[in-house]
Amino acid sequence: MENVLLIFFSKELCILQIIANLDPNRHGHLFAYIMCSQFNTPKPIHLIIDTGSSNTTLLSDDVTRLSINCTILQSSPIPSLTASGTIIPFLLPGVQLLIEVRYGWFNQKRNFGVFHLASIHCMPPTHPQLMTQQRILHACSLLGMDVLRLFKKWQFTENKLILKT
Repeated sequence: MENVLLIFFSKELCILQIIANLDPNRHGHLFAYIMCSQFNTPKPIHLIIDTGSSNTTLLSDDVTRLSINCTILQSSPIPSLTASGTIIPFLLPGVQLLIEVRYGWFNQKRNFGVFHLASIHCMPPTHPQLMTQQRILHACSLLGMDVLRLFKKWQFTENKLILKT
């Protein structure tokens, strides 16, 4: 399993929380920012909480939307099993995910936790000619167990999933 380093600066010892919105099918969604070896400016990303994914994964539409150059990436030695079959993902090195965390008394304070990942998976990109405004707006990727394992307590409310360290 890949190592994930969480960097969070606070003067107090605290439990960190990530709050994801639940859609009607009870899938957890959150918005974050990503930086990687191919760009240093944080770019927004829509993530779906996926306990069935061992690794955080950029899906094809996001790979294209973020202009990830897969031709210079190594292939993963381990294939990914997907609903469409087996795919060999690319490995995107040096990734930082910036995810809003809540902490402090009654979790009223907010900041960004920076999750450093040695690499994440990238699915093969969507052909640019197939990218429509609709696909760009609905592009999402997967927050996998490499990050989710840091959160030991999960609480479901009517429309939220609260992950706590």
